[in-house]
Parts: sequence; C-alpha cells; structure tokens
Amino acid sequence: MARLADDSNEGKKRSAFFLVIRPHQAVAELMAECPSCGAMTSFALELAWRLGAVSCSECHLLMRLVDDDITALRERLIEARMRIDGLAAR
Repeated sequence: MARLADDSNEGKKRSAFFLVIRPHQAVAELMAECPSCGAMTSFALELAWRLGAVSCSECHLLMRLVDDDITALRERLIEARMRIDGLAAR
C-alpha cells in the first residue's frame, strides 16, 4: 500500500522532481527523489502527469506532481536551453 507524501508541512523535505532528456530518443523522463528514503524513481513524463503522482520504487511513498512542479520544470528547461545554445555558439 502506498503512503502519501505530505509536501505541505513546513520543515518537511519536499519531493524533488527532475527532467531527464535523452538526446537520441524522443522521450522525456521524470525522475523523482523520495523525501522519505531518498531513492530515485523514473517514470515517463506523460504517464506521471496523467497519474498526478508517482510512487517511490523503494518505500512506495506516493509523491504528488502538481502544476507548480511542471511550471518549475518548464522554467528550468528554458534556462538550460539558453545555456546549451550559448555553448553551441562558442
């Protein structure tokens, strides 16, 4: 049975989401770091978004994926693209 992460409480570590882009594949993966045990779990981005949550592969903690998480990933992706463009221009 999955436990639910309570990311709203102050002082508790939030679920950390990372976007992984594979340059030779048209697939984006969402990696999640469990706030409870620290395990890293990977899901297809679209599947994670449709489900609205991902569960830790180790302790089964359910980590919610909300609009703010997607917005933050999008902003970081834009910044990363600008850095990559700058490197490619050198």
